[in-house]
Amino acid sequence: MINFPAAKMVDTVGQEQVTFEIPPDMRNDFWAIVAKSKTNQWNVKISKPKIPRTTGPESQCNCGNGYCQQIAKSTGNSFEAVKQYTKTEAIGRGYSFETLPNGAVLPISEANASTEDDYHWIKTIKQLADELGIKLKGDDGE
Repeated sequence: MINFPAAKMVDTVGQEQVTFEIPPDMRNDFWAIVAKSKTNQWNVKISKPKIPRTTGPESQCNCGNGYCQQIAKSTGNSFEAVKQYTKTEAIGRGYSFETLPNGAVLPISEANASTEDDYHWIKTIKQLADELGIKLKGDDGE
């Protein structure tokens, strides 16, 4: 399977056919899959691109990491364990995930997360903090 992030739709003449531009860095992978195929039919999923996550001071990403650090310090767990746990739990709220060939589901990398993914992650972190009775510093509501 290959996923084209934010592929550009090219103008077409009719409404029965649509053309998308293959991102330059994915063209070799795409044509390798086509060459191995025994059919000319494909499963296609279309969706609008997600807004990339925010980074830097006062960003969602920085906020989530800070909250995970506070929970880790309060519980004695490692930062990475808290972060991975909350991201995994956030899948149920809508955090994006990938499925391994054996069927295991894992949250996507933070580098590939969207603002929507970070929203679900932060909501999950706040829920965990509430369940553990931890008051997060910098949590001024939504």
